[in-house]
Amino acid sequence: MLHFLLLLWRLHDFFALCFHSPVCVHKYTIIFYYAQDLLLYHPDLPTHSRIYIPIPTIHNLPHITVSIKTPDDVTLHAFWISQPEERCKSVPTLLYFHGNAGNMGHRMQNVWGIYHHLHCNILMVEYRGYGLSTGVPTERGLVTDARAAIDYLHTRHDLDHSQLILFGRSLGGAVVVDVAADAVYGQKLMCAIVENTFSSIPEMAVELVHPSVKYIPNLLYKNKVGSFFVPTKWSLTSQFLFLP
Repeated sequence: MLHFLLLLWRLHDFFALCFHSPVCVHKYTIIFYYAQDLLLYHPDLPTHSRIYIPIPTIHNLPHITVSIKTPDDVTLHAFWISQPEERCKSVPTLLYFHGNAGNMGHRMQNVWGIYHHLHCNILMVEYRGYGLSTGVPTERGLVTDARAAIDYLHTRHDLDHSQLILFGRSLGGAVVVDVAADAVYGQKLMCAIVENTFSSIPEMAVELVHPSVKYIPNLLYKNKVGSFFVPTKWSLTSQFLFLP
């Protein structure tokens, strides 16, 4: 994310210096647009994040490893962590979407706390292009992954489908809000929890880089990722929980 914001800052200076040359501006505009996915998503940080994925048993969490197929033929690596058999069908199921960089295994300590203190089932899903999942991360791809994960949960018979909770931190929060706003998938959720996310990438760039970045047209952002669109059919206080 830092690399992406630094690029915005450099581009602002570039546009100020080269505005008199339309050809030059056009060339760098194209580079800026198509390089955004590489600069925004960091599945390779820290080193070996695409190879080594800590597993739940490290924290004594019961689990099975599952593969989820998306409509565009990407295979997602996931961990299904369920409560004991006698109560797994009566408790909520939390679908966990982690923040940028690293892989889902790096969030295992957080998941341990959720499992033992909230007593819910948990499905940890690895975004495309992260960890052992195939594909390449894109804005559209990540929200497709989330929908595929919900579809997968509806194929299982060891949980209560009326108690599905989406949880997203940082980048995952943007994914969660997009799915919750969906007319079809939003109806499949009991609630959504968003922690430490952002309003949108363009607005975040204005805050963290320089106010003048707001003059970069939105059409130049390949990834617009707006997090805080709350669908009017939802009650903000009862079905959405925003955590700082």
